[in-house]
Amino acid sequence: MAADEAAGARPGPAAALKNVIELEIPSVAQCVKVDDTAAGIMEGRNAGMWTVAVVLSGNALGLSLEAWQALEVDEAARRKAAAYRALEGCGAHYLIDDITRLEPVLVDINRRLALGERP
Repeated sequence: MAADEAAGARPGPAAALKNVIELEIPSVAQCVKVDDTAAGIMEGRNAGMWTVAVVLSGNALGLSLEAWQALEVDEAARRKAAAYRALEGCGAHYLIDDITRLEPVLVDINRRLALGERP
């Protein structure tokens, strides 16, 4: 869903909820919004979804994979900490380095749903 395909801008929930409607998902609480921006995470929260902030492979870090891999260890640690700080305040339920870390989060969300928790 592109931003211009739904009424209202992020962090409003319109685009996220339009996806729920079009995909005929029976419960927003079963949805997970994965994003690399604070506005995207707030969109998911405003829509009533679980949210996962992707920190190191997106906007918060602001580097290509090649540039990230070329950093010295100390500089990489400094930039990683800064990227996490940039997204910690957005209200994400989970923060992960990159999309390869998503599966355990989804397992945990399913566990929480089974216990009756909601986002």
